[in-house]
Amino acid sequence: MSAFKYEPLKGHDKKELRLVKDSKGPKKEKRSNKFFYKVSNHHELFKIGQSFYKDYLTGIKSFAVTSTGYQTSQQKTILGLASFFDHKEDVKIGIISDNLETGAFKDIIAISKKVDIPLHDGSSAIPVHSFYEHFEFINLNDLLALAADSNVGEFDGVYDQVVDHFDVLFWDVPELHKIQLNSEVYFPVIMKYESISIIVAQSVTKTEDIEELKRFFLGYGINLKGLLLEESTAKKKEESPKKDERPWWKKIFK
Repeated sequence: MSAFKYEPLKGHDKKELRLVKDSKGPKKEKRSNKFFYKVSNHHELFKIGQSFYKDYLTGIKSFAVTSTGYQTSQQKTILGLASFFDHKEDVKIGIISDNLETGAFKDIIAISKKVDIPLHDGSSAIPVHSFYEHFEFINLNDLLALAADSNVGEFDGVYDQVVDHFDVLFWDVPELHKIQLNSEVYFPVIMKYESISIIVAQSVTKTEDIEELKRFFLGYGINLKGLLLEESTAKKKEESPKKDERPWWKKIFK
């Protein structure tokens, strides 16, 4: 996982605490996640993951991650958080993105098993990529297509079913300009975000770009959790002078 630190947003109160997650009875034995033990930076992962986990315990389950154009960083952060939750307890984790075939997800998707999640109408299903029964990846474009199908259900019925299917859900948020161009299409998706975090690169990200993201999602009433600050590119180059050509998931889980 890239080295991030968490910085709460000032001037924005968190939502009222929601009902504590219902008890599921006796805990199941945890699945062994060998990948978690190979994460290179446990200290940062625990700090960030524990913050999200505390929100989860209050009833928040649908976490969105966005940035000012750092798509790969979004995906790396989501995979790190998903690994944390998977290690913490036995929960069903979903990851939704419109970029499954690129970036940090690409190599994981290539070795994942394809399965389907049946919808309530009985005639439709959502294609899913299952990664060793730890995470399930869903293509956002598939959801958009199903939601547009009048045979599936009302307005945002597809999204409700997806949210209900998982214990924890991470959204790899599309770039802001894509959402703004099709705001009517993305509206039901955005309304499923219970919390959103923004990734910024220190000394690189413009303040006005961050403010634009904040204004946009605040306008929908989304809880802005905070900023995830990524290391500067210069620092990364100093620490890792040699380029590593391995797939991303092999670099993180090493």
